Amino acid sequence: MEFESEAAAYEFYNEYSRRIGFGIRREYGNKSKKDGILTSRRFSCFKEGKRGDDKRDHLTKESRAETRTGCKARMVISLDRKIGKYKVVNLVFEHNHLLQPAGYVHMIRSHRHISESQASHIVLADASGLKPKDFHEYVSKQVGGIDIIGYTRQDHKNFLRTKRNNSLRYGEVGALLMYFKGQSENPSFFYDIQMDIEEQITNIFWADAQMINDYGYFGDVITFDTTYKTNKDYRPLGVFVRLNNFKQTVAHCCRMKQFLPFNGYLKLFSKQWVEKSQKQF
Repeated sequence: MEFESEAAAYEFYNEYSRRIGFGIRREYGNKSKKDGILTSRRFSCFKEGKRGDDKRDHLTKESRAETRTGCKARMVISLDRKIGKYKVVNLVFEHNHLLQPAGYVHMIRSHRHISESQASHIVLADASGLKPKDFHEYVSKQVGGIDIIGYTRQDHKNFLRTKRNNSLRYGEVGALLMYFKGQSENPSFFYDIQMDIEEQITNIFWADAQMINDYGYFGDVITFDTTYKTNKDYRPLGVFVRLNNFKQTVAHCCRMKQFLPFNGYLKLFSKQWVEKSQKQF
């Protein structure tokens, strides 16, 4: 069996695995030191190998379910330079685990992919205000089933989140920080930014002078509103609000970016509001 390229071999074996009921992964590949051309590649079953020891926390009580079984099923290809094609040099069919039913194969990672046309439709649907759940159900019915669409609802959400995080990273963050810098000339304005280990912004918290003043008058009972997280930008925005004496909604502070459970929002609010109070007084 011969293939024009490594990608063609991968597509062939991946399609075979989809029909049989398993997924595949690209394993080791060898490249020529002279010209850098890939000379061999091994494609393995997605359950190949064993999970290593979790070094993050030895006190973890409930680890994630074991998914690897040390399966030896694989296909290995090698480049034949005489004809310029890849040949199959090793092929193992036997699996040491049960194969997936046809109704679940579409959920395996190697069989999930958002094509360029699907990506453009997702972006268009998002710009039109359609929720990911509703659009995914619509497309699934249109193509004849959820197992035919080629990606899951979570893939849909992850695609939108990645797209918006990239736009926030390269454009809107700079504008937002410039706005905060200008507002910080007012001693009553407060903002704080949290970053992850990769120096990427994860949380943004801010409160202006009017919010702080309203909190002093109407902050005895407040409501935490996260309905803004359902907007078209798909960015979670939490607002602490209350009604004033005219029954108008007033905001006390805002934070956005990363999802947290409710108690996480309260801890963040308490910590940063205390810091603001200490700086004021």
